[in-house]
Amino acid sequence: MPASAPPAYAWDWFARQRLLWREARTRIAQSDSPAARRYARLETRNDTLPALRADYPDDAHVHDIVDDVVTEFVFLGRIDRSFVHLGVTNAPRGMRWWWSALTGESLDAPDTTRRAAGAAMLAGQLTLDEVLEGYGDTTY
Repeated sequence: MPASAPPAYAWDWFARQRLLWREARTRIAQSDSPAARRYARLETRNDTLPALRADYPDDAHVHDIVDDVVTEFVFLGRIDRSFVHLGVTNAPRGMRWWWSALTGESLDAPDTTRRAAGAAMLAGQLTLDEVLEGYGDTTY
């Protein structure tokens, strides 16, 4: 289990992913967990998310199911690689938190790969002065 419960922004991101919270709710409701009956009565996001947020830090079963759902549906079960290998280029902060919590990979450092790619793209662009002088003009 992670040392701390997910921050609000991670839960906000999770809540916007309808497939995730619905699947977590369904799996908990269909389990042998003491929470199963309670989750079977939940229908909406407004009912389900407060229950998940309250139970996640203290109920190992709920914790494991939420983690399994995120791993399976968001990361396609591929948490054995680095985040860069996912090919996600502008991942939301909440998604990045879940990745770090599940894998232990710190994503707080600046993304030097993206910065280097951006610098290379800019190096190939014409400056405004070059454009005004006619460089890059393809009419002959």
